[in-house]
Amino acid sequence: MKKKFIKLFELFISIAVSVGFIYLFYVIIGFDKFVSFFSQLSIINIFLAFVLYTGSYITRALRWKIVLSIKEFKKLFKITAFNTVFNIFLPFRTGELSFFYMLKKENIPFSESAISFFSVRIFDAISLFAVFGFSFFLFYSKPFFAILTLTLMPFSFLVLRYIVSFLKHEKIKEFQNTKLTLKNISVLYVLSVFTFFLKFTAFYLILPKGVDLSFIQAFFASAAGDLTTILPVHGIAGIGTYEGGYAGILILFGVDKEKALLASVFVHLFMLLGAAIIAGFSYLFLRK
Repeated sequence: MKKKFIKLFELFISIAVSVGFIYLFYVIIGFDKFVSFFSQLSIINIFLAFVLYTGSYITRALRWKIVLSIKEFKKLFKITAFNTVFNIFLPFRTGELSFFYMLKKENIPFSESAISFFSVRIFDAISLFAVFGFSFFLFYSKPFFAILTLTLMPFSFLVLRYIVSFLKHEKIKEFQNTKLTLKNISVLYVLSVFTFFLKFTAFYLILPKGVDLSFIQAFFASAAGDLTTILPVHGIAGIGTYEGGYAGILILFGVDKEKALLASVFVHLFMLLGAAIIAGFSYLFLRK
């Protein structure tokens, strides 16, 4: 009964966040102005953005190839596409369960899928904080610290790996020795960082001409938006929470409120549609 109440409360919060943001957007921007910005979208930029966004799925699929016994790229891409779309649209990170379900269908034991999953998610977190720090320092015109952040962040995983090495679990030790070699750790980190660079560059390209953000501003905001995915509660399909991170960081650093909100909505819409299209393609053409 208590768990059911908590779930209902979380659902209520998610709906309230999304509805609250839509109302706030209507008051500040208005739907008429939002629609008028669609005429400023570039078809070429949309195409390039989708290519880059698809590229971020490819780099994510390549990471699974390193940590899983599945080596067929089509299967890994399909798993990545479905897991991503479920994560985006389902509340409270329940979409992550799709990963274990799909690997079970591929006869991958839970011990392997769980260790691989948490390892890659740790790389997600480390690389996201690295990219956020990188864009933060570039935002303040400090390229040396930006490069230093990207260079030093992977060492945090090496520290974590050292701590975990004290665990006596046989499967974890085997995974560390065979999968988490220094070479694989380096490749996983580079692929993770590159994933965010592809994704955030795509988000910059999708902005209409009237939303005059610089590349660094848009990149920094995208990193902040992605950081909201670690929150325990999100708006429905991330509506409200993602925009809060994206637009909020820009407004905090002095960017025009209207410009920041418009940018956040266009980016989030592209992400939702892009994820749905890629998952639909995977369902139609990569099922077998």
